[in-house]
Amino acid sequence: MMRKGIFVILTLAFLLYPWEMRGGQTGQSSSSSVSELPTALGLLFNRVSVYRKEGGPIFGLLVGVDSESLIVRLGKNDERVHYRNLAKVTIETEKNRGRSVFYSMLVGTYLGNLIFFRAKNQPAAYMKKFKDSGTRPLLYEVMIAAGSGSLGRLVSSSFEKGEMAFDFTGSEEKQQAEWEKLQRFVTGAILPRKINLSAQAGYIFTQVSARYSNLLKSNGYDVSGYGYYEYGYHEPASNFNLLRKLQFTYSFKPHIEFGAALLWLGEPSIIGTRWAYNPSVEVTQETDTKGYYAIGIRRLFRKKLGERINWNIGLGMGAAKLNLNLKAATYNYYVWPYTQITEHKISKNFFSWMAFTELNFYLQDALSFGFIADYVFLPSQHIPGIPDADIPAQNLRMSTGSVGFTLGLHF
Repeated sequence: MMRKGIFVILTLAFLLYPWEMRGGQTGQSSSSSVSELPTALGLLFNRVSVYRKEGGPIFGLLVGVDSESLIVRLGKNDERVHYRNLAKVTIETEKNRGRSVFYSMLVGTYLGNLIFFRAKNQPAAYMKKFKDSGTRPLLYEVMIAAGSGSLGRLVSSSFEKGEMAFDFTGSEEKQQAEWEKLQRFVTGAILPRKINLSAQAGYIFTQVSARYSNLLKSNGYDVSGYGYYEYGYHEPASNFNLLRKLQFTYSFKPHIEFGAALLWLGEPSIIGTRWAYNPSVEVTQETDTKGYYAIGIRRLFRKKLGERINWNIGLGMGAAKLNLNLKAATYNYYVWPYTQITEHKISKNFFSWMAFTELNFYLQDALSFGFIADYVFLPSQHIPGIPDADIPAQNLRMSTGSVGFTLGLHF
């Protein structure tokens, strides 16, 4: 109870901490006091066509924008066109197929591993262990990345345009929105997104499977992911979970998000066999746990890091459902029946909390990649023993942690 109370206090402090004030407002200064905004390097001095409501069109090179004007270079002079006099603006852009290929490789490699290299008959989405730890796994990854990149290049060549157009017809509100859109485009600013969906993968610091693996080895068992008689085939899994978490949040403020997260907290199955004895014994241990959390996220150092880098801390409270199975099959060829099975099944729901920190990089307005570390608290559990298999009763820590990466989509 003391731990729960401390966690609730920390959560309230986290949520009630004063929100930082936003920076100065755009569009407040007059023409005599406007300040020019920095122009994205990929757009500086690109060709621009400006069609005005009053006066003829002008064609020149893009210099930039300030709080209320588009700046165009005509010969040696710069001309400012107030946004209220704009009818249409077209800015020439370069097709960046290399960037599209990189993004496709990034997302495609993750999805390819999730689809093709997930260990069979294992909880969650643990990546399988390759028998060949040398060049073959690397070759597989290169093939998936190359295929994803080729698909991304094909798609981008079909849909990516060589120009960006802005239309200033319509209501005053629409014109103001279009002007703000043009400002963000020219300066390379991130378009504010409210809805965030992310997936996390990472290396899991196992507790239960590591404990049973060491216990079985110390008692003469051969430990692997393969079962022979009672349990069928379990593909050996690494400790890398390809789908640790799915997270959905809504941005109420630029630095505050609330939402929900689903975590797959199970661990790779452990199977131990001891065939050099009579009776022979086969032991399997499986832990399949899911956690459901309401989460809050705060963005740190927003002004110092800028719009394209997010350092977040997050807290979550909720419930977890544990399903643990410990089973031993004893094969004694001199006693009928030959096979004796002892099994302990534990299924419980209990309170759980989590904490995490992540460093995200916005590759595009709608796509981010980042690194994450988390800790999930689960209460310890008493697991009965199986004396005939040399498995003692014990209290096991169920809490778990991980380090990995995230892929985010933002809408």
